[in-house]
Order: sequence, then C-alpha cells, then structure tokens
Amino acid sequence: MNLKIEETKENKLLRRKEISYTVEFEKNKTPSRDVVRELIARNLNAKKELIIIDYNEQLTGLHVIKGYSKIYSTKEDAMLYEPDYELFRNNLKVKEEKQ
Repeated sequence: MNLKIEETKENKLLRRKEISYTVEFEKNKTPSRDVVRELIARNLNAKKELIIIDYNEQLTGLHVIKGYSKIYSTKEDAMLYEPDYELFRNNLKVKEEKQ
C-alpha cells in the first residue's frame, strides 16, 4: 500500500492536524479503516489511537482511496470534539451491551 498526503492543515483551536490523502492498494479487497489508521500512524509518526478517519472513499474502477483524517494531540481532545458515532467507528469508544 502506498500513502500520499495531499494536504495538511494545523487546527490550533481544536488541537489537531487535518490531512487529506490518497491510498493506492493492490487488487485485493479494500483496506479497512483500521489498516488505513495504521498506515497513517506509521508514515506520520503519530499514535494510532489519536487518529480519527472521517471518511474513506474508493474511486470507481480504481484501486485508490481518497480520504480525510484528523490527528489529535491527546485522546481527551478527541473525546471532547468528536461525535460519538465517529468515536465508535474508530474504536476509541466501545458500545456498552444492554443486559
């Protein structure tokens, strides 16, 4: 897999870095959100648990994903600023089972 950073913005107010990127992958299945988080963490020297993937969109007919992510400075900032559904999607918050 190949990660290419298209744009990086520093959002000082929300204490995060916002990145737009493309990921090229082999002809296997589309990489999961978790795999893309690991790839971003490895390439940008960030902690995986501080990365929130907002969206990944596969381009039709190509083995390319366009995406947008946010890298927070602390986990508390992510918990404060992100909606619950994003935290559940990115495995930062776990749903409690009803008994």
